Amino acid sequence: MPAAGLNIRYMKFLFLLFMLTGFSFSTPDGQVGGKVVDSKTQEPLVGVTIILRDNPMVGTITDADGDFSLPVDDLQEVLKVIYLGYESCEVDLASVTWPLVIEMDRDNFRLDEAVITGQGAEISRRRLSSNVATVDEAELENLPQGRVDQMLQNALPNVQITMSNGQPGTTSLVKSRGLSSAYSSSTPVIYVDGVRVDNMNTGAALNNPLDGNTAMSGSIGDIPMENIDHIEYVTGGAATTLYGSDAANGVIQIFTKKGGYGGMNISFEAQLGAEVASSQFYHFKRTKDLLHQNGFYQKYRLAMDAGNEKYGFSLGFSMSDDTGTLIHNANEDRKYDLRFGSRLKINKWIEYQNSFGMTLEDFGRSRNGNEGGYTSLWFTEGSAAANFTYTTPDGDVVSYNPDIDAADEYEYSQMKAFVDKAEALQYNKESVRRFQTSHSIKLTPLSNLTLKGTVGLDYRLNNNKVITTNEFLIHTQQKPAGTSDAGSINNFDRKYMGVTVDLNAQYRYRYEDLLSSFTTAGFQFFSTYDHQSVYNGSNVRDGAQIITGAGVQTSDEWLSFLYNYGVFVQENIGFKDKYYIDLGLRADYNTAFGDNVGWQLYPKVGLSYLLSDEKFMRPVIESRVLTSLKIFANYGVAGNYPPAFAYQKTIDVNSFLGQQAASFGQYGNPDLGPEKKHSYEAGFNTVLFDNFLNIGFAYYYALTKGALFSVPSLPSSGQEASYLKNVGEIENKGVEITTSFQFVDTRDWYVRLNASFNTNHNKVLDAGGTVPFAIGGFSSRTVQTVVEEGKPVGFIRGSKAILNPDGTLKEVLQLQDLGSTLPVFYGNFSLNVNYKNLSFFLSGDYQAGSYVHSFDRQFRFSKGLKDDSIPEQALEGISQSQAWLDFTNFFVEKADFLKIRNIGISYAFSPRKLLEKVIVGFNVYNPFAFTASSVDPEATLSGGLSQGAVTTGGINYSTYSTPRQYIFSVKILFKQL
Repeated sequence: MPAAGLNIRYMKFLFLLFMLTGFSFSTPDGQVGGKVVDSKTQEPLVGVTIILRDNPMVGTITDADGDFSLPVDDLQEVLKVIYLGYESCEVDLASVTWPLVIEMDRDNFRLDEAVITGQGAEISRRRLSSNVATVDEAELENLPQGRVDQMLQNALPNVQITMSNGQPGTTSLVKSRGLSSAYSSSTPVIYVDGVRVDNMNTGAALNNPLDGNTAMSGSIGDIPMENIDHIEYVTGGAATTLYGSDAANGVIQIFTKKGGYGGMNISFEAQLGAEVASSQFYHFKRTKDLLHQNGFYQKYRLAMDAGNEKYGFSLGFSMSDDTGTLIHNANEDRKYDLRFGSRLKINKWIEYQNSFGMTLEDFGRSRNGNEGGYTSLWFTEGSAAANFTYTTPDGDVVSYNPDIDAADEYEYSQMKAFVDKAEALQYNKESVRRFQTSHSIKLTPLSNLTLKGTVGLDYRLNNNKVITTNEFLIHTQQKPAGTSDAGSINNFDRKYMGVTVDLNAQYRYRYEDLLSSFTTAGFQFFSTYDHQSVYNGSNVRDGAQIITGAGVQTSDEWLSFLYNYGVFVQENIGFKDKYYIDLGLRADYNTAFGDNVGWQLYPKVGLSYLLSDEKFMRPVIESRVLTSLKIFANYGVAGNYPPAFAYQKTIDVNSFLGQQAASFGQYGNPDLGPEKKHSYEAGFNTVLFDNFLNIGFAYYYALTKGALFSVPSLPSSGQEASYLKNVGEIENKGVEITTSFQFVDTRDWYVRLNASFNTNHNKVLDAGGTVPFAIGGFSSRTVQTVVEEGKPVGFIRGSKAILNPDGTLKEVLQLQDLGSTLPVFYGNFSLNVNYKNLSFFLSGDYQAGSYVHSFDRQFRFSKGLKDDSIPEQALEGISQSQAWLDFTNFFVEKADFLKIRNIGISYAFSPRKLLEKVIVGFNVYNPFAFTASSVDPEATLSGGLSQGAVTTGGINYSTYSTPRQYIFSVKILFKQL
């Protein structure tokens, strides 16, 4: 209580200080007060914005009880009431009854909801010619809070997000409207409070020794998660034109809380639970017993806020610890998240906002994928146990049985002891220290003119240390007993800093109900600085933690930085509040462009039409068969800039015999420019049957021109090299359908089902004469994901065994198309059921039309185990260990799946005295998976061949699936102080 009072007094002191320095808060003589409530539940609504329709500079917000007080000159004024998730309404003070109680209806269509992303400044949805997906605070409460990509997995209807590895901190796959590049990652650009943040979702340049064929760390998993207010997402094309050369994959923008209303609000939450390995995809029953334990998860969260319409602050803090499901806590993950936000209305013209976010995370990782030697899942599921030996009771040294389920008790006890020690001797630790901040000032010198400036940065420090001891190498039979000079310590550091500056202005004009316009213009700058270093030691004694004293020490560095400058202008013109024209142009210059490439232009044009507002539609509207119908169409261009310095011709200077030696380096390309994605879109949004059904439909066609491909240099250049060139074209087309069914919405009951269905057809129309090339996988003799003209990006390529009708082998074809890794259909769904204080939630997603290759199945085949898909006749006279790569097509399976991501239930009750509310909940994350494949189609290699490279997954190789979690939670909301 004293701390709360201190905070309130401090903010009041700041307020008085600004008054004394010359700022004044003028108010009219009269005051109008009232209350705003939910029309169904009659519960007060907190933070509702109430302004004078004809003078928006006069306004206020409701307090914790839903009450408000507003200065007015006379009772002929009209109030405009706005609240996120509710239908905006107008209240004519001349015709109301007193005391004033304003009832607001939930907005299923959100036509009047203000959005920012892709618009430069705030603008209502009804004026937009493209869709903006919004996830509000209430929806966020039902989503897992571990990392932002996992949280959004079922929240964004037109985006597919797959967690490609169950180990902490690893990369994910984010795809929307297919893949628009055969070179660059498909991950959207991410902003937090207007500041661009590091969204690396592949292995780093100096920490990717296996070309992405193992679990790699990305930057998305450690974006601070606390204190989030809502999230907006826009797909590429016209919706992202104003982000220029950085937004062909779409934009995710996270908005954080900046303060509460009324006194001090405090809440505390504890989450405790168990984690269980997802073992349904294991071929051997003993795999789980050998490698896994039941993990323990705990997380504690504290949140507080206070404020009113003048000032406010909000603070969120959490700490979590997860022991993981691998033995010896190999995947333990400890994380601390903090985010603070505040706002101060200096006077009626000036408002200041800020946010600070911080993450500290430390986690471990077990060997996986193609790390070679001993790797746990390869040892078990890949039958690599046959590569290792043990001593029988008779003293014979023999190999383990590749069928670990068939091993006798003695052999299995030896195997279990071997695996246990091999796991205990591993050391692969990673740490992340991340800081983000955003500061903005909004000026409103006129009621119809808003100026806003934002500046901020994202700083991320990442360290990875891998210690390989002589004892580990001897135990895993890679070195003979007595070896003392093979140990090593590998260190990797990455320092990233991004700076953003954004300045924009918006002018609003209205002429009665005939004409309205929003004119927005602005300037945006961002820079990225990425410094990486490795410092390694070999011939290291066991027990050493640093490379000091190592027999051999080596090091390397890598540095990349770029600057992007952009200016934009947008004009949104409305006629009679139902016909809208949306025009925009962005001009960009990026230091990654070649010397012959200047400023790049990104235009957009769009139309939207509120058909339901026509007079001839009134009979249908009044019948409640149709509530709202909006038709839209647009065209726009967005880009992907090339890698920094790739345009430059360089000379490599290397060390040779203690001297410097020069050689040809990068070939360079002075004409190197951004990939440009030209998007066309048309569709509609409608609400039917008295708000029962909400349907959104969009058809899109996107053509990437100037796609980046690596092409060989001309022989006449005298230099054998490849370089990046804008020569390709990639096509994506499909439909997006979103639906919401409001089955019940009464005071006691609320039942809502959301579902989406999306299609995508991807094809490389023109490869610029380049030969097919791999973007993932291994050698051409094994299996790869490949780009080739006339085929989808990243299809699976390998050998194909053709059988005769009698099942015998006819022939083997090499380098064959074995199926696309991109789904043709995908979507997600969620169900909310509330009865009074009891709530139930379920969410999931699905995909169909893609394929996945199981390398573990193929490895088992190479060790002599039979596979049901290959008939015995095909193996007559053939050694499985020699011909195992000839049958790759038999190990490619359909990747269709339907997965339930979360089933949760909660109950809220209100004790007396100190507590406002207590919410008790139980959630099961990843409870069910129904798949067409024998392996997890999501658990695929996605690290990328290089930093920022495109990834498609499609190859399952000794990769852990995301574990199942059983989480019990208690959230306590204290009474306002």
